[in-house]
Amino acid sequence: MNTETGEFDAWLRRLKWALSALPAQDQNDIVAEARAHLRDALDTGRTAEQVLAGFGSAEDYAQQFVDQMELSGALGAGRSGPMLRVVLHRVHRSLIAATAAAVVLTCVLLAVTGASLMYFELSDPLRTGLWSGGGNLFVGLIDDPSKAVDLLGIWLLPAALGAVVVPLLIVRLVLVWAVRRLARNR
Repeated sequence: MNTETGEFDAWLRRLKWALSALPAQDQNDIVAEARAHLRDALDTGRTAEQVLAGFGSAEDYAQQFVDQMELSGALGAGRSGPMLRVVLHRVHRSLIAATAAAVVLTCVLLAVTGASLMYFELSDPLRTGLWSGGGNLFVGLIDDPSKAVDLLGIWLLPAALGAVVVPLLIVRLVLVWAVRRLARNR
């Protein structure tokens, strides 16, 4: 029994270390519950090795608690920053997180493009626009405005503002959706 207790104690020490991201009270509660489960499993007649094999590594066992705390914290905070952090931490482990990260990146690029257009429209309104001429259609700055027609004119500024606001709203919705799905799949 002493050898078994030693094996359990070593596993529980590694568990506590792996739970270091959690508050001390949560760490103690999880370790105490795991200790009780280990002893209950040992009382069924299994060996310490069999019991520990059923639990897996202490680090893997702890990761589920750390993940749950991180997901709950991000949802509870309700801010995009913590939700983005949760999604980015799981990009390599989850298709949901990878998809959300791709959508977020695309939307951020669109928002930056819209912000750039707003800047250029305010700083050089005569050469900035949605241009059509010579079989080409493009948005941005043109060297010679007489060679093309500005299709949006003054409406480029509200369109560019929309190109900033709409993608950022989409980012927010995608992050909330992704974190909720990740929490539900836990």
